[in-house]
Amino acid sequence: MLRLSRLLCCTLFMANLSSQALATTTPGYGKRFPAKWLERSGEILLDTICYNYPADSYMYRLCREEAVHTLNARCQRYEAVAQHSPDSNHYLELADKYCVAARLYRPFPEQAPLDNNNGQ
Repeated sequence: MLRLSRLLCCTLFMANLSSQALATTTPGYGKRFPAKWLERSGEILLDTICYNYPADSYMYRLCREEAVHTLNARCQRYEAVAQHSPDSNHYLELADKYCVAARLYRPFPEQAPLDNNNGQ
């Protein structure tokens, strides 16, 4: 009985640790509210990001916020792959597409674009 008790205690302890780790490593809303967008000539049409949700919904807002992270992550991923790939033209095009979109994208259109020249 003591052995069973120890086994149960250790099992519960390990389950608690793994659930805490899962809670801290689980991605944000990206999996629950994935962004979709339209493209034209290899460019992401920024005003179509999250077109798959009603514009006045809470899901749309979460999707638009998560799209910032998605675009930045894809930009970084494809830039890294392009640097390590011998035939990187395809990956350079993908990196350019996502990096331009990440730089220009604003989750909510009323936000002004970033001024990289600090007003100069």
